[in-house]
Amino acid sequence: MKKNKKMIIMAVVAVVLVAVIVVYTMVDWESVFKTADTGEEQTVEESTDSSGTEETSSSSLVLDTETETETATEFDSENPSASSALVITVTDGSYTSLADYPVEDYVTLGEYIGLELSVAAQEEVDEETVTALAESYFESLAADYAAELTEGQLVEEGDTANIDYTGYLNGEAFDGGSATGYDLEIGSGAFIDGFEEGLIGVAVGDTVDLELTFPSDYSSNPSLAGQAVVFTVTVNYVTPQMTDENVAIVMEGYYSTVEELEAYCRSYLEYVAAYNYQSNLDSAVIEAVVPICTVTEVPDYLYNMLYQNLVDSIETQAAQYGLDGDTYCSYFVGYSMSEYALLMADEYAPEVMIFQAIANEQELNPTEEELDEQAELYMTYYGYESLEDLYENYISRDNLELYLMQVNVADFLAENAVITETDETE
Repeated sequence: MKKNKKMIIMAVVAVVLVAVIVVYTMVDWESVFKTADTGEEQTVEESTDSSGTEETSSSSLVLDTETETETATEFDSENPSASSALVITVTDGSYTSLADYPVEDYVTLGEYIGLELSVAAQEEVDEETVTALAESYFESLAADYAAELTEGQLVEEGDTANIDYTGYLNGEAFDGGSATGYDLEIGSGAFIDGFEEGLIGVAVGDTVDLELTFPSDYSSNPSLAGQAVVFTVTVNYVTPQMTDENVAIVMEGYYSTVEELEAYCRSYLEYVAAYNYQSNLDSAVIEAVVPICTVTEVPDYLYNMLYQNLVDSIETQAAQYGLDGDTYCSYFVGYSMSEYALLMADEYAPEVMIFQAIANEQELNPTEEELDEQAELYMTYYGYESLEDLYENYISRDNLELYLMQVNVADFLAENAVITETDETE
């Protein structure tokens, strides 16, 4: 049940209520593997043996010092693995799945049962946060319905009125005295005396002339100090209240009451809390298991696939900001896209090898049924017409297999770990 729930959560794209931009951390596994295939398998020249190499402190992967030196000056776009600092095993094309590759020949596992993990406790969801989120969600959608929902409504103290206004001095509009679509909280004192008070009792949709006088000590525009002016003001709407009736209209019947909307927001916040806890737990698992294992070589097809997936993921994220991959990476991480993808592939490859070795030893590779179940879940939710369409445009079968394998292993390691939960503020 836990695994199915986790898969469903990973498949669902929540309504965008909270925007989170992660720029200085690794792309997560889900991003890495939810990309299209790299195409044909690449080959590189046979790398040297492991003699005279040194071990990295982070992943215990044996490095080829000659290859590492070349990485700083060359990049082979056709064969990224040729530019890696890692020892790459050239494959002959007979392995199309890492589950079939003899990872045991290149991975020495440490004692991964009983890992000691320290993880921040899952955040509790309080009703105040639920209400605030529901109100924010309602307000963001209600703006498109505000004129309809508040037509004819009289402006009251404390309302936020959306107004158009123009100020006239001696019959001429004066500079700085006009605005359209301005949100004014009535009673805030943001405007000169009489402006906000003059809107109380005005109906939405009506236009009024307010005859006012600027204060004699008005410093923002001394030329207006003490001057009699007229403001012509149209009340476009007031911010709608979150009532059952308004919720039903704004949500187009999907949620019919405030209670239903708040229930949705509560479940969303609980999902976020659970997702963040699981992400922290997965990170703790990686940090604990990778240093106690040793990887001596990585197959080139795995490395090239990881590299291309990372490039695809970066380009997708960059496009959301109207940027190309190189510009995005230079802004946020200080590298070109290829440099950053190489660094991340160097880090991911040993982790994937270690997880695959554990999956083989513990029989945790996903079954065909699991793969089909997850693929059909994605296909249904994202509206693909067939599995072929899904595999071509969303995630390849090989990537899905690698992704679910890592989910299985991460769950297994966590379930067999000694976990200490800490207060978030610690």
